[in-house]
Amino acid sequence: HIDNCLLQDDTGNQIRNFIYEFAEQNGLSFYNIRNNSGLLRTLMIRISSTGEIMVCVFFGENDPDRIRLLLEAVEKRFPQISSLLYVVNLKLNDTISDQQVVTFKGEDYIVEEMEGLRFRVNAKSFYQTNSRQAYELYKTVRRFAGLEAAEGEKPLVYDLYTGCLLY
Repeated sequence: HIDNCLLQDDTGNQIRNFIYEFAEQNGLSFYNIRNNSGLLRTLMIRISSTGEIMVCVFFGENDPDRIRLLLEAVEKRFPQISSLLYVVNLKLNDTISDQQVVTFKGEDYIVEEMEGLRFRVNAKSFYQTNSRQAYELYKTVRRFAGLEAAEGEKPLVYDLYTGCLLY
C-alpha cells in the first residue's frame, strides 16, 4: 500500500487511500491474479487539465451489493468527481476494450483541453496521463518537424488514433 504517489495530484491520493481504507474496514477483498478472485481489481483515476475527475473501479467479481456499497461511499466522500464509473471484469486479463463501462454518477467522460481544443476522454480512451507534459510533447513535435504557420496562426498537427473525441 502506497500512501502518497508523487506522480499524481493529491486528490488522486486521497481517493485511492479512501478506497483502500474503506475496503479494509468493510471486508472487501482485493483481487488475486493467481486464482482470478477478489472484488477490487484495478482503479483508474484521471484528473483533467480542466479540473474534472474520472474514477473507474474495476471489479473482479459481480457482486452488485458490495459494488454499490463502495461506489456510494466514494460518491459521498468525493462529490467533486465528475465521472464515477465501474467495470466488472471476470476475464483472466485486464483489458477493457471488450468490457461494458457502467456510469454510476455523472458523465461517461471528462474533458481535456489543449490550445483551445477540447477532447472527450472516456475510460477506454488513450490520452496522455500527464496532460501538461502532453502539451510539451506536441510543442516539441512541431518544433522538431520544423512546422511553420502563417502569421498569427499555429501550425496544424494531427494526432491520429488516440481514441478520444475532439468536440
